[in-house]
Formats: sequence, C-alpha cells, structure tokens
Amino acid sequence: MEVINFASANCKNCYKCLRACPVKAIRMENDQAQIVDERCITCGTCLTICPQNAKTIKSDVQRVKDLLKRDKDIAVSLAPSFAGVFLFKHYSQIVSALKKLGFSSVYQTAVGARLIANDYLKYYNDKSKPNLITTACPAINYLVQKYYPELVDCLVPVVSPMEAHGRYLKKIKGHREVAFIGPCLAKKVEIHDKDNYGIDAALTFEELTAWWKEKGIDPILEPIDEAENGFCDDANFYPIPGGSYKTIEPLIKDPWREFIEVSGKENCMLMLDELKKGEFHRTWIEMNACEGGCINGPAIGHIDRGPFKRIKCVKIFARHNSPCRESISISSKKLSLDFDKHFQPIPLDIKKPKEEDIRRILETTGKYRPEHELNCGACGYNSCREKAEAVYNGMAEIHMCLPYMRNRAESLSNLIIQSTPNAIIAVDKDMNVQVFNNGAETMFRVNSGDMIHKPLSLLFDDDDFKFVSKTKQNIINKKVVLPQYGLITQQDIYYEKEHSLVISIITDITEQEEVRKRDARLRKETVKTAQQVIDKQMRVAQEIASVLGETTAETKVLLNKIQQLLIDEIPGEE
Repeated sequence: MEVINFASANCKNCYKCLRACPVKAIRMENDQAQIVDERCITCGTCLTICPQNAKTIKSDVQRVKDLLKRDKDIAVSLAPSFAGVFLFKHYSQIVSALKKLGFSSVYQTAVGARLIANDYLKYYNDKSKPNLITTACPAINYLVQKYYPELVDCLVPVVSPMEAHGRYLKKIKGHREVAFIGPCLAKKVEIHDKDNYGIDAALTFEELTAWWKEKGIDPILEPIDEAENGFCDDANFYPIPGGSYKTIEPLIKDPWREFIEVSGKENCMLMLDELKKGEFHRTWIEMNACEGGCINGPAIGHIDRGPFKRIKCVKIFARHNSPCRESISISSKKLSLDFDKHFQPIPLDIKKPKEEDIRRILETTGKYRPEHELNCGACGYNSCREKAEAVYNGMAEIHMCLPYMRNRAESLSNLIIQSTPNAIIAVDKDMNVQVFNNGAETMFRVNSGDMIHKPLSLLFDDDDFKFVSKTKQNIINKKVVLPQYGLITQQDIYYEKEHSLVISIITDITEQEEVRKRDARLRKETVKTAQQVIDKQMRVAQEIASVLGETTAETKVLLNKIQQLLIDEIPGEE
C-alpha cells in the first residue's frame, strides 16, 4: 500500500533521499525519485530529509472528516509522544482541542501498551526463544520481514499497543470507529496489515496540527478541566528508548534475559546483522526505527522543541499526572481480548546479477579496473558495485555517477574547445594565459605549452583584454587587424566572474575580408565602366535629341540612378 512518495517534477537529482534510505527502496527513473512500495519500510526518512520538501503522504484526514459527518461516536487513540510535541498546560486542553474537531472521546495509546504487557511477559519467559525483538514499531517489523526474513521468528508475536488499544476501545468501550494520532508514518500502513481491525484511520501529529490551524484551534488556549486526568503509568515511557521494557520490568520475576535497546535504522540493521551471526543469546531487544524513539518520528511536523526537550516533556508527563480511571492492571485475559499476531516473511524480488553483468555496467561508466571504483557515495549507494546491482534491478540509472558525469562533461567541453577552428584564449587578471586551444596554436603559430602562464602581450596588444578585466564590460564583434600574423580577426571578449578570467573567442576573417575587398574593386570597375557608358550614351542622346528636338533629362536621371545603385554597394564610396 503506497502511503508516501515524492511529488513529480520537484526532484533535483541530489540523491539525498537515496543516501538516507536504509534499505535503498527508492527508484530513480527519468531523473525522478520514486518510492518502491514493495521494498519500503515506511520509516519516512527520505521525506524528512528531502531539501525540496517534495513529499506526498496519503492522508486520512478527509476520511476522518467524512466519518465524523456520518457518525458522532469516533474515539481517538493518542500516542504518548504527544506530550513531547504539543504545547499545553494541562492534558484536558489537548482533549478539548480534539473534541472540538468532532471526536467523541480521547484516550491514550499508552493503555494499549499496558494491555499487551502480560503477553510480552509470557514470551519473555519462553526459554525456547533465545532472542526476542519487540514489535511496537511497524517500520522495524517490515525491516525484519523484508530484509531479514531468517529472523522473523525473533519478532514477539504480539500486536502493537496501537492495535491492542483499538481492539479494546471497540470491544470493551463500545466505540464503532477509532482514529489513531501519532508521530509515525508506518502506522498508516500497519492499520491495513492482515488481521488488524482495531484502528480505522491513522493521522499524524503534522496532519493534526494543520487541521487545528484550519479550524483556528490552539490547545494552549483551551480551558483547563482538572477532572480530566492523563494516564499515569510506566507505559507512557513507550515513546522514548527503553520504554517497552520499563512497562514489563515490574512483572518480571526471573530476569534471565539481557535487555538491549537499539534506536535508529542503521543501528537496528547492525544489530540484526549481528543477530544473524549468532552474536547474541537470551536477549530482549527493543528496536525503534527512529533515533531516540517515537519522539523523533518523521511526522511530528515543524516544532521548536529539540529531541532532548521532547524526551524531558514526555518523562515529566508520565511521572506527574494523576492516575486515570483506567486500571493499570488490565490484561488481555481478564478482557477476553486476543492480541496474538503471526509475522511472516515478505519476499522481495531482488535479482542477483552475475559478475559479468556487474562488470558490464561498471564499464559503461568508465570503471574498467577496481581502482576506478571510487565508492564515493555521491549516487546514494555505498559502493559502485551496489549501484551497479541497483541498475541491474531497474532501481538506478547509468548516469547516476557524479565522477563519471563530470569527466564526461569535461571531456565534451575539452573536445569542443579543442575542435573549434576559432582561437579560444583565457587570461587571468594579470593577463597571463590560462587556456590556449588548438585553434589558437594554429592561428598564432605557437605551441600552447609555450604560452600557458605567459603574458598575452607576447602575442599581441592586450589593451582590449585589460579593458574588459577592469570594467567587466564585454566586447562583441570587434574587428582587429594583426599585421604581424597577416590576420584580420573578429574578437569577442568576455569577463567570467566566478573565476575572474577574461575569455576571448577570436575568429580569423582574413579570407572573408579579402573577398570583400575583391568585390569592392569589382564594383568600382563596374561603376567606372557604367560612367563611361553613361557619358557615351549622353552624347548619343544629345545628338538624337538635337535631331528629334526632345529633352534628354529623363534619360540622364535613369542612368544616374543605375550608377548610384552600384556606388551604394561599395563601402566607403561617395
């Protein structure tokens, strides 16, 4: 199910999202980043890191609004990380702000954490399972199911606190629909997992903030109702590292397992790699995809509080609120609720290329030997071979190689510069030659090696170059005669600001000028001949006129027009 992706046409080919994606679930196609749903674990890292803010997220807000129009009995399951994200003086202000949107009741998801505590304890005491991974974080569950299928049996086969809470609110509290609100994008996928039915819609804190703003609601301005108490229990520590263990620790009688807390996608993957190698035994591993836990979820929105202040606020709320009406001793057995969940591997269709396929792809970008593989990571992949495998699987494009494209661009530029018959000369602010192409060598009959870093004045007068360097004003289409070389040139001289260079393109127009001069001589001779014809015709005309008695004025005017037309085509002639 596609929940997140990138907006079309916003991608700038920086590959930042690809570098950040822990599982490389992003396909680059036609220079546009696309999230491949089958490979994605919905951690949201790519979207939070995108410099273009090009994210598109499947929103349930309109669905919830439609539900509220049809049914006034929709409850909220509010993730405990809210205490670190929203500004409020008393929990009742959050409740009031949510009820103003139309929700009938507001509960804390932390109750769900308490609900599954006994189920967690049961598996903690199961000595047939040497290593167990908590399953409250759906992104970690998808990571294991898709990329570490051999470790699926390590996942605690229990639903998340969110799903448990949703089932509780429907079966025990009698609500028809339940909307979860939290900092996580992966919850939008989790609610559609097979056999999940507790939650009907998942909203993010970012979406909630936008909805409140749309309605002109600010929780901090809501009145305080002292009778509305928050849920005070160790389960409220769930959104920070170690929270899940803190919930079951008081229930453990035989602490025979070692507890390990891991947060952050890369750290979790390192831990999973070590588990595959058999490095650990008898461990209880709490894994969170987000560094620092749920308080750093990808959908908290833009807030002023830093991550450590958010942790502090969650701890204060968890410790200092009065006990709510919900009993902290509730359990699935007493409520006859089933919280079991069976996790299965999710196979991925990733083809393993042969060595010759990898070599062929590497050679396409000029990597013929191992030393050519820079493994710079600019493309987003950790190595050139990893990128080649991505190309083979249709996840990356050949040209996604910065060193290759740079070399190619430089080669093309050099090819163009060296191939043109025009002289291209670049000088620095001191008028010393920095670029001297093949055209310049031919035109001025000097080797580039003899001119690089030498004064341009050794070739010809550099006054025009000094003028451009000083005034930053370009000179275009100026005719310059260089008699020492027998050349007539047309010069374009430009100032290049970034590198403080003066660059000139000098075109040899000697032959064109010679042709123009020959044409001018020919026209002069034609004018002279025409004048002779005019004079002769005038004499004849006068003789005929004397006989016929007619004026010759009209004939003279016509002949003079012909003469003037010829003169006008000769530059400089009057």
